[in-house]
Amino acid sequence: MDAARRVIDNGAVAVRGDKIIAVGPAAEIAAQHPARQRVDRPNALLIPGLINTHCHGPMVLLRGIADDLNLQDWLKKYIFPAEGKLVSPEFVRQGTRLAAWEMIRGGITAYADMYYFEEVIAEETKRAGMRGLLGQTIIKFPVADAKTPEIAMQRADAFMAKYKNDPLIVATVAPHAPYTNSDAMLQACRLLADKYGVPVVTHLSETARENEDSRQEFKTSPTKRLENIGFFNGPTLVAHAVWLDEADIDILARRKVGVAHNPGSNTKLASGIAPVVRMLDKGIAVGVGTDGPAGSNNDLNLFEEMDLAAKLQKVTLRDPRALNAEQAFAMATILGARAMSMESKIGSLEAGKLADLVVLSQDPFKIDPLRLHETKVLTTVFNGRVVYDVR
Repeated sequence: MDAARRVIDNGAVAVRGDKIIAVGPAAEIAAQHPARQRVDRPNALLIPGLINTHCHGPMVLLRGIADDLNLQDWLKKYIFPAEGKLVSPEFVRQGTRLAAWEMIRGGITAYADMYYFEEVIAEETKRAGMRGLLGQTIIKFPVADAKTPEIAMQRADAFMAKYKNDPLIVATVAPHAPYTNSDAMLQACRLLADKYGVPVVTHLSETARENEDSRQEFKTSPTKRLENIGFFNGPTLVAHAVWLDEADIDILARRKVGVAHNPGSNTKLASGIAPVVRMLDKGIAVGVGTDGPAGSNNDLNLFEEMDLAAKLQKVTLRDPRALNAEQAFAMATILGARAMSMESKIGSLEAGKLADLVVLSQDPFKIDPLRLHETKVLTTVFNGRVVYDVR
């Protein structure tokens, strides 16, 4: 996934410490870089680590709590009440451990998350060796880790200070959504992210109802509202972006806002189909995400999300060439890295980038016909260190 989108037959990657130092034909790499440790994987494919641009990891523990609902009913009648009763630091710790394991065995090496007790999520993400853009949630009503948004902001500030310049964790602030925060709080979140030089993370225009409510209350779309209050004045990652008009898309393009597309969640909750091709055509960095592994999706499989993202654009645009395989794969790698403001470090196999690598089996006899979307990951490498390996 470098600029030339090279596919190298019989290729190899040389790693020193936590960085890639060379990429090319295996014979050439072996001759130029004698290795203390060599991993040979015939009949396999070496790719950049996958990047999950939107997740609520601990929600793995809420699977099965409610299905076949729209977003508002799912949140207000089931998820918010359940979280109020169940979410604690230990709940978050155990949920993050399970989510990290699922992502690692699925080839995901970096992810963006927003939840409660995000400092606990950071501890477990770092313990697993993963890379995370992790946002402390800010929301206008009492939640498990903060009775007020002001308290949540204090927690976010402390969290961001603790992980400033961490090699694996980018700690940030994550206002839940425009409809769950005031203008003043959204502006405060922007300023706090700018203080630490990190992207701010939020949900945006996930449902038609969200847009309708915004036009009734604020006389404009959620995107234009955020633009009007200066929310996009620094690096920003927004999740969903389903209900955008052309003016909204132009704003996101002009402000270089990253977008996390969540096709599994958007279809399961019947939220809609995001205008991915239009956003890509405008130069927006669109990554792909799993969303929360509860009723909004139920798994953390990025291969499944790539597949669904492409098929939804094809059927919506009635064009089988829309969002081809290379573009879908770019969304899970280099475009996802750009959406998270990490493209200088990860997202492609290039000398100088961090060694986040994944090896996939190409052995047709190891494919389970009942679980075709679970592409066989043989090896996952974070920062040059093998953390998962199937022999």
